[in-house]
Amino acid sequence: MKRTKEDPRYEIDFSRSVFVYKNLHKDCWSVKQDGLVKAHTTELDLWDCHFQVNQAGRERVLKEKRKNVHAGIKGYIDCLGQSDFSAVDQQVTYNPYKYESFVNKETEEPVFNASYAKLSAKRVLTTAS
Repeated sequence: MKRTKEDPRYEIDFSRSVFVYKNLHKDCWSVKQDGLVKAHTTELDLWDCHFQVNQAGRERVLKEKRKNVHAGIKGYIDCLGQSDFSAVDQQVTYNPYKYESFVNKETEEPVFNASYAKLSAKRVLTTAS
């Protein structure tokens, strides 16, 4: 994980949750905490995950046909590698033009929470809820 700045305000407090979203300009994940983007990474493991879509932001995308940050995953970074990711078995996706929420890529059923999520450059894998 690459920190954005060498400033104490940009230190991640791993005891608190973060909001992670796909940064389409840098082709990576942006990690946000306290209203600041604190890091960028291509891989990240999270636990106690909540998949969030801001509906007003989604409606703006549909109306303007322009992308904006309105969806992401809230959770805790597994910085010690202690979580059990062996149960990670479903791929999750989100497309504002097709879905109102994150969905299981295979079944297209909505996904709102997961115990664990494994984020890589091209996909998000989670535990079945």
